[in-house]
Amino acid sequence: MAGLKDPYDQIEVSSAVELVVKNVRDCERRYHDAFVERVERRYNSYRGLAEPQGGSQPPDDEDWHSQITTPYVLQTCEGMLATMLEPNPTFNVKPRPRPDEDLAEVLARVASTNAVEDVLQYAFDRAGFAQQQRDFMQQDLIAGISVLKDYWLTERRSVTSLAPQTLDIQDGLGNVIDQLNTHAERTQHDSLTIDDAHSEVVDVRDFFWPSEAKNVASAEYLIHRTYESFDRLKRLEQAGLYRNVDKLKQGSTVGTTSATNTGREMKLRNVDRTANLIEVLERWTPERVITVGNRTVELADRPNPFWNGRMPFVVCSAMPDAFQIPGISVVEALAQLQEMLWTLQNQRLDVVRMLANLITVIRSDVDDPEAFEWAPNAQWFVEDTAQVNTLKIDPTVANITLQAEGLIKGDLQNIMGGLPMASGADSQTIDQQTATGVSIITTIAQRIIQARKQHYLWSYAELGKHFLLLYQQFVRDDRVIKILGGQGEQAFRMISPLEVQGDFDITIDVTSDSLMRQERRAEAQSLMQIAAQAAPIFAQSGAPLNLKAFMEKVLDAYDVPDKERFFLPKALAGQQQQQLGPPPSSPQQPQQNGNGNGAAQGVTNVPAAAGPQSPSNVTSMSPETSMARMMSSYGGAANEGGGGTPSG
Repeated sequence: MAGLKDPYDQIEVSSAVELVVKNVRDCERRYHDAFVERVERRYNSYRGLAEPQGGSQPPDDEDWHSQITTPYVLQTCEGMLATMLEPNPTFNVKPRPRPDEDLAEVLARVASTNAVEDVLQYAFDRAGFAQQQRDFMQQDLIAGISVLKDYWLTERRSVTSLAPQTLDIQDGLGNVIDQLNTHAERTQHDSLTIDDAHSEVVDVRDFFWPSEAKNVASAEYLIHRTYESFDRLKRLEQAGLYRNVDKLKQGSTVGTTSATNTGREMKLRNVDRTANLIEVLERWTPERVITVGNRTVELADRPNPFWNGRMPFVVCSAMPDAFQIPGISVVEALAQLQEMLWTLQNQRLDVVRMLANLITVIRSDVDDPEAFEWAPNAQWFVEDTAQVNTLKIDPTVANITLQAEGLIKGDLQNIMGGLPMASGADSQTIDQQTATGVSIITTIAQRIIQARKQHYLWSYAELGKHFLLLYQQFVRDDRVIKILGGQGEQAFRMISPLEVQGDFDITIDVTSDSLMRQERRAEAQSLMQIAAQAAPIFAQSGAPLNLKAFMEKVLDAYDVPDKERFFLPKALAGQQQQQLGPPPSSPQQPQQNGNGNGAAQGVTNVPAAAGPQSPSNVTSMSPETSMARMMSSYGGAANEGGGGTPSG
């Protein structure tokens, strides 16, 4: 294809292969090789692998100097990962109005939101998102950027299973006298085993973007590099995706992978991740996808297969850097502190080693130094006691670095929003001996981590949007998907392709800005209590509250996915209300207790304006009875969405 131009420098190239190779080499020369080197250094810091200073050889085994490199950064990152993981995100789906769309068309899609939410939950489960999430976040903490690639995966293969079979038992004359139920193997050829949206975490060492782009949305192209076996490429050629695969064996393999791109695997496992594999470059634009093998063979050049020219990448940085695609790495910010801590610790260990292994000072006029035996109860015969002595070393030197090490450990936690009190680290920035100081540190850490987690949640919502577009494009028949039933049991529903069509806004349902689960629960319970106190006032004013919605928030705080089984149907709620008895008709006529007093037993100062269902009137009941009466009194409408007047 002649007349191709680079979108930035407008240099014409003669073929699609030359265009892809030019773009990759420009990226490698301008920023990518240096970027990969930085990523590898950060990964070494993450794993606690110290690099030789000045390119020198590793120290000799006989060197007595300590070389301890405890991976403190790994511990800090693991704490952040444990806090920010969201294995089962809950989606909020709302119709997105288009500029040329009228109100009726938008409202018609409201009925499809439940179907879209079920499809997204099913898609994330089928794609194994919970297993991919950790790798996605870990790569961002190390490199400052992480990438997800989504695609539609279809797989057909022969499936062997057991099937029931009836075996006839015959007599000697061939007559059937009995039957025996048994089983036999059955092979179904060309069976559809996988047909769903999938995603994978892309190694940032194999992801290229134009150096001129300030963000992914403005990039003219994105390039993804993979290393594939020849047999896999042949299978893809048979499926109709690639061509010219045999040409890859005709020419020699082009050495395009530098030692930096595979140095991590060589250092950890002595493995070359590109050995015996073929480099495959995919250049994505909104219009076309060009695939090149070994930088010499054009494997594919076709229009973008996705609707609306979408490029299948979700790029995320939890700490974005302004006007840069890569963000700020957590390991990058902590690596120098970790090296300082290593230096101080090794110096302290060296001093302790010298104190435990005394240095003997022998005067030069001693005839035979080897005659002095170093052993318990040994006897040394010398003319002068000054001839042999031990070197005096100040033992307090071993304690000099302890305070500095404590401060650095505190900085390792504080700088990136860790929790120093949980790890026992010391820090003098804020007094940690008081409840106020601990509260300040904890609050700051929670807000930092929550702000960082929010970027991940936006990326998961973007991935959900991509999954929805894949199902809109590739599902053509009704499909059965697994959902969570109303009573918490596993259930199934039929989804029509038309139910998931249209534009939708997808967000992740975050129950609260509070990071700690205990705080979320306390906030939900407090809100429920306020609603219960205010419900009678709003009921009398003709605007009753939907207490069911408040109770659902409490259940969400306790991570209960099947909330409907906690609410009785309207008919059963009425029966329960009759069993409990009617509530007092007015606050001026309270029920008489056993002592004949007008107030409920154990309740004082009942306000007259509180109403019959105020907490002051029900505190003498058990929590179950109190909540049942309150929900039955106001739940007749609440169980149906809360539109009518209270039944009590």
